[in-house]
Amino acid sequence: MSGTGDLFEMIDRSGAGFLEKIDDQKLGNANSLLSSYIYEKMDKYDITPRDIVTKTNISQSHVYQIISGKRGAGRDKLIELALALGLDLDETQLLLTLGQSGTLYPKVRRDAAIICCIKEHMDLYETNECLKKINENEL
Repeated sequence: MSGTGDLFEMIDRSGAGFLEKIDDQKLGNANSLLSSYIYEKMDKYDITPRDIVTKTNISQSHVYQIISGKRGAGRDKLIELALALGLDLDETQLLLTLGQSGTLYPKVRRDAAIICCIKEHMDLYETNECLKKINENEL
């Protein structure tokens, strides 16, 4: 697969004709890219789908659908996944990007609190307690 930089160069050179010239095998859809990234992180951190289910408020069937790429996830569910996987902030931001959700933005109070929780390696319960303390919606 071409690197991201290579793809940007091809887009710059080809403009609108890019999609006609590119091999479909080099591009993935959002759900498959998200799925691949989640599997990569599950392997890296030795986390199973069952672990994710127990560490989130996401139903077992929904977790398996997200992981397999059959279903997308909303922003809060992706943040729950990030917490369950123990992702750092950069990894979480990439997860949100791949999930086509807005990244965490520190000028937004709720996002700033979530960023702090991620940096402090808090789990979902601790993160929700933190959000509750500052009168923000829980995940």
